[in-house]
Amino acid sequence: MKLLVPVDFSDITNVVLRVVRRIVSAHGGEVILFHTVSPAIYIPYPESLSIDVIDVKILQEIEESKKREAEDKLRGFLEFLQPIRARVVVDVGDPRDLILEAEEKERPDMVVIGSHKKGLVEKILIGSTAEKIVKHSVRPVLVIKGSEPTFSGKVLIAYDFSKTAEKTVEFALSFLKPFDVRIELLHIEESIDIPLVEKIGRAVYEKYREEKRKYMLSLKERFEREGFEVEVSFAGGDDPAEEIVKHTAGDSEIELVVMGSRGLSGLRRIILGSTSTKVLRKVEVPILIYKEGEEE
Repeated sequence: MKLLVPVDFSDITNVVLRVVRRIVSAHGGEVILFHTVSPAIYIPYPESLSIDVIDVKILQEIEESKKREAEDKLRGFLEFLQPIRARVVVDVGDPRDLILEAEEKERPDMVVIGSHKKGLVEKILIGSTAEKIVKHSVRPVLVIKGSEPTFSGKVLIAYDFSKTAEKTVEFALSFLKPFDVRIELLHIEESIDIPLVEKIGRAVYEKYREEKRKYMLSLKERFEREGFEVEVSFAGGDDPAEEIVKHTAGDSEIELVVMGSRGLSGLRRIILGSTSTKVLRKVEVPILIYKEGEEE
């Protein structure tokens, strides 16, 4: 398994590296440690100082110095990851754009990134690097936040009967196979107005619900055949994201949430947001969002 791992040398970096080591130790593969350096910014002197030439070489030297310093730190992380095969990449620019460019170039099986808590004003002004990666990535993204997953507790998998949800299940089966985890399959049954139920026929509606429950039990059997301990849960509400967050908060044994991201057009994303993005913002445990092809 090839992992692209953006690191920023903050407190969460050590947690991310420990998680990455668990994953690659179980699956084998390669780790790419990726760090971005902020560009050197030229601030013009006042005209009274008679300095009107920008010394580009000085700015380049500053950036190269910062890159060498970052590479030295990253080499220390390589020692921590041994004997896992790993390499470092350092680039200059906006981390959110460069991470996505690195993903396109390296084509990893998964991106693993840490998420920092931000104040409301900061979120409004610059947003979250992790959130942007989740929105625009075309690869599965594991966001480490709130706590450190040990891959020995309970994993909540949200399932909504979409094609993406089915692919998410297949990915989860493969990814979680080496770990001794318990699985909870959760389906959120969105509320339907009574007039609509009456129109389609209550008997037909109840039959539809029963078929969904049967299929959830068949998913349970699929995981059990792979050796997992599994439970199936149902919850109802008008907002699936809020219900997933509420369900997760109510169970201290859940150490990881897994869900798929179907992809919305730009306008729909602005108006409606997305379930995965809403869950990412509010859930207090790590979240693995399956992505494939279309961005969300």
